[in-house]
Amino acid sequence: MSRNVAYAAGEDLQILSFEVGTQTYGVPVGAVREIRGVTPATPLPDAPPYVRGVINLRGQVMPVIDLSERLGKGVAADSARQVIIVVEHHDDVAGLLVDAVCDSFIVSADAISPPPPLGEDAASPLVAAVITTEAAMIVLLAVDAIPPERKVAIAA
Repeated sequence: MSRNVAYAAGEDLQILSFEVGTQTYGVPVGAVREIRGVTPATPLPDAPPYVRGVINLRGQVMPVIDLSERLGKGVAADSARQVIIVVEHHDDVAGLLVDAVCDSFIVSADAISPPPPLGEDAASPLVAAVITTEAAMIVLLAVDAIPPERKVAIAA
């Protein structure tokens, strides 16, 4: 669980939960910059299929990630409840297109478990932990693994 610097293993964690399809996911509140309405994104050539495009957020250009597509659930259907959760990890900022925001709450450390191995492969790099509450299980996403990897330009 130490991959995501927005929280530390063994400590309580405040998360923001949201829906993608019928599943509830979460990210550490410390990684959330803001929640905003959906705005049209400008598509980029050769972007991964889960990148809807880019938007200008007060002078900063950032990618908008269709989280449903990124998680392998297919392209998100547009709806009135959709929002963009703006997350940051170090200097990287990205907008996560989600179906709806649910809640923000504190989870005790004993309710946070490392992701289980998936067969012969290790756990998904997108999953930082699994949170068990009385009402449901919430998949905590690794904010650093959601955006596409940056390609470093080589100077000529």
